[in-house]
Amino acid sequence: MSADRPRFEISKSTLHLGEHRVAHAQGVFDVHFFRDLANETTAMAITVGDPTAGQPLLARVHSACVTSESLMGRDCDCREQLEGALATMARAGRGVLFYLLQEGRGAGLTAKARDRMMVQASGNRITTFEAYAAMGLPPDLRRYDLVAPMSRLLGVQAPLRLLTNNPEKAEAVAEVLATEKIDLLGTESIQGPTSPFNRDYLSAKQASGHALDAPGRLVGASPPVEVRVFDPVALPGDDRRVVTASYFLPVSLPATGAAGVEWFRMSVVYDRDREKESVLLSRGEETLDLEQLAHVRMGLLDRLPFPRAAGRAALADALQTIRERGSGAVSIVLDERDVATPSAGDGEGAGCSHGPGEGDGAA
Repeated sequence: MSADRPRFEISKSTLHLGEHRVAHAQGVFDVHFFRDLANETTAMAITVGDPTAGQPLLARVHSACVTSESLMGRDCDCREQLEGALATMARAGRGVLFYLLQEGRGAGLTAKARDRMMVQASGNRITTFEAYAAMGLPPDLRRYDLVAPMSRLLGVQAPLRLLTNNPEKAEAVAEVLATEKIDLLGTESIQGPTSPFNRDYLSAKQASGHALDAPGRLVGASPPVEVRVFDPVALPGDDRRVVTASYFLPVSLPATGAAGVEWFRMSVVYDRDREKESVLLSRGEETLDLEQLAHVRMGLLDRLPFPRAAGRAALADALQTIRERGSGAVSIVLDERDVATPSAGDGEGAGCSHGPGEGDGAA
């Protein structure tokens, strides 16, 4: 092999594709990109400090939540746990966060959206776990096997202290780490604030065994319009694109401040030709002009709480425009294989355009 070609590392069927350094007010983080070739899955590890040192290491195994991390939704605590874990690691000077693309507790984006649709349609009287049961799904389909080869490729050997509130996750991760002879020292709670928009979700997690301070069974805030459960249906005038679920997502826009929340209808759209899901956020008019949609593409770095994420900035601008106009829609394409999206300061990366997207599978 030519000496000037980039070199990659592999463990079993997991390929380490490279890393991207990100400067943040809390410190300098290295984002490592991995590809599980056997299961065609992408993953990330975010490290601060030296993960190969022998002293005990703070760690979190985090499953993706595109609605909170990329779309700025407020109906769960996933983004707060992600941000809190990275802040805790930065203060400690060392840590590793394994970011796995296991949307909807491993059941996928459509299942997660149908879960929220069912919960809202019930007036928040059923829980997320009861919605999964009604769909014939187990409460949690996540797997953590990928953490073992990722740890090996990162050179992690020290015992880990896991940032989690979920004892079942801690047990499953400990079993995986044992294959690399890495010990789990114990767990440390990582909690975010309770709000009217996530308290029913947090109450359900507490009742299922998560170590949370959320008080009892609480009913969350209701969306502005009644939600009904429906079977998948084609978009009007476009049989190749199927709406698999639709509900209302409370979104925190930067322009409205930390306490400001705006409701947008979130629909998951499956493109039968491209075999790919996308997200449609809309407000106002029931009949959408698909030729006039704004389009945003989001890469993996748009999921992380670092500044200058181009896709998130473009989405915030599009949603703010819709808010000011009172109606409109934006289509979001989630590019889970985009492992090289630079920051907006580099003048490249994900962005926003108007009119039909070209080859992006947008809804």
